[in-house]
Amino acid sequence: MNKISFTVTVDDEELSIEMASGAKMKLINCNNNRFELSENEFFFLLKKNQIKMISANKPSIPKIEFDRLVIIDPRVYDIDLGQFVQYFVQTAEETGIKLVGQPEKIKLPKNIYNASAKAADELLTALSAFSIKLEKKKYVSPKAQHRWKKTISTIEFHIKHEGATGTVVWQKSNEMRLFAGAKMLTEEAAPRRKDGTLGLPAKFTANLRDENAAKWNHETYVTIEDIILRSVNEVGHFLYFAGTNSWLEMIDDQGRTIHELTVVQ
Repeated sequence: MNKISFTVTVDDEELSIEMASGAKMKLINCNNNRFELSENEFFFLLKKNQIKMISANKPSIPKIEFDRLVIIDPRVYDIDLGQFVQYFVQTAEETGIKLVGQPEKIKLPKNIYNASAKAADELLTALSAFSIKLEKKKYVSPKAQHRWKKTISTIEFHIKHEGATGTVVWQKSNEMRLFAGAKMLTEEAAPRRKDGTLGLPAKFTANLRDENAAKWNHETYVTIEDIILRSVNEVGHFLYFAGTNSWLEMIDDQGRTIHELTVVQ
């Protein structure tokens, strides 16, 4: 991708980008379809910065989880909106991304394809600065090695997983600070064996919560004090009974996972 320039305006939950060409984009924290879209715009739906849907048709949005939205106004490029959307959909499929709610496929003439590629390069270069890329999320082995470093000790990482939320900092090699106000999954959400009894992950979670019983509200399941846990794994257990790679669930304000910033290459 080429070097480009753009201006950014931040307003509450919305970030507006204006390209040197005059094209415009908006990045919005959003998890529902109650957003405004003009007839000249199209959108990306994202979950943890991974693109899930590309479309210009808001009514076509299926029941899908997403937490961020990119709205693009490409009128300056003078490319048919449907064809431009098709270019992005086609490019996403070629990189292995599985999209939902895909528009009907159309074949792009060579001149339209080339014009779209040039325009998309400008837009995607800007979006990459916010960790939004048209590429498939890489598989990360749970056995990957991570190393704490002082430069990461003040970075806040945010967690949103199946209703559990929280913010943490990895302040020391063996200390993860979970800030007050974190939302835990209730005991009803605990994974169970076929016979209905609690499995090992749920029992481990129960022990962690018992150790910190005075620091969370047992009716709302919201933490009322900062809690020090020993690892990313413990944070995942404490909040949502683990069950996923928690290194990918902790994301900073720039969209980077704690895995990206600490993995040993």
